[in-house]
Amino acid sequence: MTIAVRGEGSSDIGFLDNDLFIKGPMIILLEKLQCYKKLLELLGFDDGFDINDFVTYSYITKHEIEPKEKIVALRGKKEPDLKNKKFYIKSKAFAQIAKTKEADIAIFFSDQDKDNFIDRYIPINAGLKSGGYDKRGIAMIPTRISEAWLLCCLDYLNCQKYESYTTDKDSPNYPKRLCDRSGKNRFEIAKECDPNQINMPSFNVFKKDFSEAVNDYLGYQVCEV
Repeated sequence: MTIAVRGEGSSDIGFLDNDLFIKGPMIILLEKLQCYKKLLELLGFDDGFDINDFVTYSYITKHEIEPKEKIVALRGKKEPDLKNKKFYIKSKAFAQIAKTKEADIAIFFSDQDKDNFIDRYIPINAGLKSGGYDKRGIAMIPTRISEAWLLCCLDYLNCQKYESYTTDKDSPNYPKRLCDRSGKNRFEIAKECDPNQINMPSFNVFKKDFSEAVNDYLGYQVCEV
C-alpha cells in the first residue's frame, strides 16, 4: 500500500534526500502504533522482510502543492465557507496530487500553532474529502506543535499538560526548547517512544482517524476506534 504524506519540515513528517524519503519523528511514531502493526501483519510482513516492500510513502512537497492550490483558490465561489480556508485549499490540493500517485491513505500534517484545534481540523478534513479522500484522509494536527507529542514520550503520566504549553519562542516552556534540553534529538525521542502510551486529545484524534482509515482500506474492522 501507499501512504501519501505532507509535512512542514524535516523534524515532523520527514524529508527527501535525493528522492529517498527519510522518515521523520511523526512517521516513526505512526509505525509503532498497534493499528499500524496489525496492518503490516495482514499485508504479510514479518521480521524477515523489508517493511518498504509492504508500505511505501509518497512525500508530496510544498512546491508540488502550490500550483494546485492556485487552481483550487480560483474556484473559491464553489467551495465551502470555512474558517482557515487556506488549509482547506492546501489539503484539497494535496489530496488531488495524492490521487494521481494512487495513494491508498493520505496524511496531511500541520501544527495547530495559535489556532483552535477544530479550526484547522475541520477545513483540512473537508479539503481531503473534496480531493477524493473521504474516509482515508487524515489530519495530523499536534496541539500546539509536534514537539508536544514528543515531550509526552518523555513523560507519559503528564501528557495532556504539554498541549497547553506556549508557542512563544522566548518562553522557557516552549516545546522545542524543552525537547532540546532533554539531551536527545527529535528522531531519538521518537525511536525510544511507545506512542501507544500517549494519551493526549490531539494525538488520540489522529490515532482514531488513522484506525478508521486502515479499517476502510482493509474493508473490515481490524483496529479499535
